[in-house]
Amino acid sequence: MSAVQAERHPQPVSEEVFRARRARVGVLLLILADAIMMIAAFASYGYLKALNTEATFRPAGEHAPSPAGGLVVALLVAAGAVAYRAMVVPGAGTREAGGRVRGGLALVLGLVTVALAVQCWLMAAGLSYAVPVHGYASMVILLAGLHLVHLALTAVATLLLFGRTARGLLIGRGYLVEAAGYWWYYVAVLGILVWVLGALA
Repeated sequence: MSAVQAERHPQPVSEEVFRARRARVGVLLLILADAIMMIAAFASYGYLKALNTEATFRPAGEHAPSPAGGLVVALLVAAGAVAYRAMVVPGAGTREAGGRVRGGLALVLGLVTVALAVQCWLMAAGLSYAVPVHGYASMVILLAGLHLVHLALTAVATLLLFGRTARGLLIGRGYLVEAAGYWWYYVAVLGILVWVLGALA
């Protein structure tokens, strides 16, 4: 077959390659949709803050979130993302690396669980605003709540991966672990951005 004929009649993509591409594209589309929502939330915060000409957006009595608590959450999630990339992704889907992958998943699951607990504590103890809630408090609660949802989704996804890995259901399907890593990295970056926004508030 000539080069021209090969270009006109490309080789069919295998089912495994197609599934891997579909998993990666699916996670990336989820991240894109979520990122658009978060960009809208960040932009709303910046817009309302810029219009705070008469101190109605943030009254004097409304405090900012705890920078230390937000930093702890951001560092825990960032450490989880690094551990996921270093311990879980390499060798995922192979029987030989099953023990290391399960250990890495247990580690990152512990990290995100602690981060989730800290975030819950921050929302319960540190975000108590008087009623009626003004614009600033509403945006802080919204961003903190969205980050809490991200952490919960990450914990659930990691738990599911751990269960499937322990039962050997991901042998030959390392692309699922790799695709889930994209979400981990996204949540880690998002956590840093949320902390920076809270620190600069």
